[in-house]
Order: sequence, then C-alpha cells, then structure tokens
Amino acid sequence: MYLHDGVWHGRRLLPEGWVSYNLMPTRGAPDARYGAHIWLKLPQSPGLGEPPMPEDAYYMLGHDQQIVAVVPSRDLVIVRLGLTREERAWDHARDLAPIVQAASPGP
Repeated sequence: MYLHDGVWHGRRLLPEGWVSYNLMPTRGAPDARYGAHIWLKLPQSPGLGEPPMPEDAYYMLGHDQQIVAVVPSRDLVIVRLGLTREERAWDHARDLAPIVQAASPGP
C-alpha cells in the first residue's frame, strides 16, 4: 500500500499526500534520518556503516531486527519478521542491501 501511495488494488485507502507526509524528514531529526514514524535512513551498523541502499528507500523498524523496507525504484517491499536473539545474527548493512541490489530496478 505504501509502495503505491496509499492505493491498494485501485482503491485509495490512505488520504492523498499521506505517504509523502510520512516521508518528509521531521524537524530536529538528526541527519534527516526519519519522517512521521518512517525511517528514511537505516541506522549505521557497527563496523559496516550505513547500508548502501537506493536514495528512495524507506523503512519501518521493529523489535529484534524486524523490518519492512520499501524501495520504490525497485518496485520492492521486503518484510523480515524473524526473531533475532543473537547479536549480529541479522545486520541491515550486511543482509538487507544485497537483497535489494539483487532485485531488478522497477518499472
């Protein structure tokens, strides 16, 4: 739904402009890292830095490294619901970026 500006199967479910509003950096957000409940840049990974992601990517981050990554330029949404108890079992820079890089650019 976010990938298509709040429209699902041709039906608008979110008000027009809602997704754009969520993707605007909030005032005071360090380095423009987040908008309205949406991360615009991933946190840096220890020793790996910030993942090399497309500029238009944005994220919903959850507990134990759960993530929803939306990459409009690749027409791609990645959902990770895994439970990560061990430190470094999942790392955004190491694990997410290669998946995105493997996806062909979208339409």
